[in-house]
Amino acid sequence: MRIKYLLTGLGLSMLLGACSKGGDLDAFMKLDTDKAAAFSAGPDDCVAKAKSVGDWRKAHSAEYKAAQGKLKEKYPSGPPADVMEKYGAQIKANKKAVMDTMMKCSSDPAFSKMMDDTKTTD
Repeated sequence: MRIKYLLTGLGLSMLLGACSKGGDLDAFMKLDTDKAAAFSAGPDDCVAKAKSVGDWRKAHSAEYKAAQGKLKEKYPSGPPADVMEKYGAQIKANKKAVMDTMMKCSSDPAFSKMMDDTKTTD
């Protein structure tokens, strides 16, 4: 089950490739950066991370998925070069924050419970 969460996190990060120019992208990047900040809470404290990520997921998962889907539909073959030039470093940093936490906390009971409790369906 924990591998599933790891793969889900990777999949969500890869969907960043579905980016647009302008407001949709800026709104998505704000959500994605806020998500990364939630995953970065409590550097080595998985319980703190579970609370932070859980709060973010409860408040923003639907909005995040909607924005992600909109961008993926608009740009199915990935982000244009100018988008990657502008946001590439931030996209990498956000992905790293999520992946680092998933690797550190995937076996933590509090973190796993939060992931189960806040799981969304497509």
